[in-house]
Amino acid sequence: MGCFGDVAWIRVEGAGSHQNSDRLRDFARRRIEQGSKSFVIDLANCPTMDSTFMGTLTALALELKRRHIDGEGGIEILNANERNHQSLTKLGLQHLMRIDEAGDSWQSERELVAENLSRPLPKSDLDRQERIEMVLEAHEALVKANAENRSRFRDVLEYLQRDLESNSA
Repeated sequence: MGCFGDVAWIRVEGAGSHQNSDRLRDFARRRIEQGSKSFVIDLANCPTMDSTFMGTLTALALELKRRHIDGEGGIEILNANERNHQSLTKLGLQHLMRIDEAGDSWQSERELVAENLSRPLPKSDLDRQERIEMVLEAHEALVKANAENRSRFRDVLEYLQRDLESNSA
C-alpha cells in the first residue's frame, strides 16, 4: 500500500479475503480522511477474492461516490484475472469500479510498484465481535450496490446479524 500523489495504490498479495479486508478498510479510511479521492486496486498477485473483500471494496467505492458528488475519483481495478473479473461483474460491481480490461492504465506506476514493493501489512488483530461487524458491513455494501445481491447473501446476512446479536447480549 502506498500513494502516488493523491492516488492510493493497494497491491493485494494473496487471496483477498475476510482475513485482510480490515487492513484494506482501515488504510482506505485513513487515506480518504487525508484527502485521497482515487484508489488503484492492483490484483496482479491476487488469485481470488471472497465476498467480504469485494464488499469492502464496494463500501469504499460507495463512500467515495458519496463524498465526491462531482464524479472525481473512485476505484480502478488493475490486473484482474478472469476469475476475479467474473466475480466483480457477477455482483454488478463494474458499475462502481473501473476495471482496466486492456491492461494499459498506470503503466509507469505499475513498474514503480513492482520495483518498490514493501513487506505486507501485519496480521489483523480484530476480536470476534469486530470481525463479525466488518464482514456484515461488507455484505451490506454489496446489497446496497446491487439489489440482486440480496438473494445471493440473504443467508449470510441473517447468520451474521444473529451472531452479532448473540455476542452483544
